[in-house]
Amino acid sequence: MALASADAAPRPPEQPKSGPGGSAYLHRSVRESEHGAGGKRFWLFEPAEPAPKSAPVVLFLHGYSALTPDPYRAWVTHIVRRGAIVIYPQYQKDLITPPPDYTPNTIAAVRKAFEILAEPGRVAADSSRLLVVGHSAGGVGAAAYAARAQKEMLPVPLAIMPVHSGQGPENGWQMIPLDDFSTIPNRTKVALVVGSDDKFVGTRTSRRIWEAVAHVAERRFITVQSDSHGWPPISPGHLAPLAQDRFSSGAIDWFGYWRLFDELLDSAISGRPFNPSLSMGKWSDGVAVKPLLIESGS
Repeated sequence: MALASADAAPRPPEQPKSGPGGSAYLHRSVRESEHGAGGKRFWLFEPAEPAPKSAPVVLFLHGYSALTPDPYRAWVTHIVRRGAIVIYPQYQKDLITPPPDYTPNTIAAVRKAFEILAEPGRVAADSSRLLVVGHSAGGVGAAAYAARAQKEMLPVPLAIMPVHSGQGPENGWQMIPLDDFSTIPNRTKVALVVGSDDKFVGTRTSRRIWEAVAHVAERRFITVQSDSHGWPPISPGHLAPLAQDRFSSGAIDWFGYWRLFDELLDSAISGRPFNPSLSMGKWSDGVAVKPLLIESGS
């Protein structure tokens, strides 16, 4: 009976054919390579077929324990086929790597990645067009990289998008220390994304980062709302940004996380204001999916 009910339920929106979050790609494939070892291991993903001479760079920081790109592979592939290079640092040697080592390991990987991307046969990295996206512990890492980049003499990001940022369980021990985010340049765009169904880290850390970047000229606090009008539901729990999490519809990627980052990247590179669309599309019966909620800091 439940199966019949699910079969009869409205279906979620399909992936748009074009635009941010859409399936119109500039490149047919992705060139992947692995480098380094332990906590300094990282992967490079370069657009191919055709391979551009140069490309913007996205630093993609995983959540705790995602020591390979597999959980985020669909999102990484989407970013790269749209035309960006992705650097994916492992940053944890193993699950007991001390959290204070995460950002130094990330910085070491980024430094080496830019050296490799300068070699013949690689897509040249445009260091003036760097963005950072991170999930969970990686959301904290995204803000930490932005805070330290200038001092480390590494490319300063045009924008960062921490997603479901967490230092640990919302009501538990906060194991990941926060940087002094006042050192993030005020020109860096900041988009903090949370999910209404995230019962693990909640919004505690994201709000801390939000308050710490009050000096930033352009910042947004974005909530992805749950919607169970149809099946599968739109369910922005803590693992929703993982491509392998299919407790929720792919629409949460196409209209939520993926599209938001695409819009942020386009805004940062063009210099236009970041004004993301609120719409999450429509269910198959024409009913609108609950829209994004956005707070502006400018």
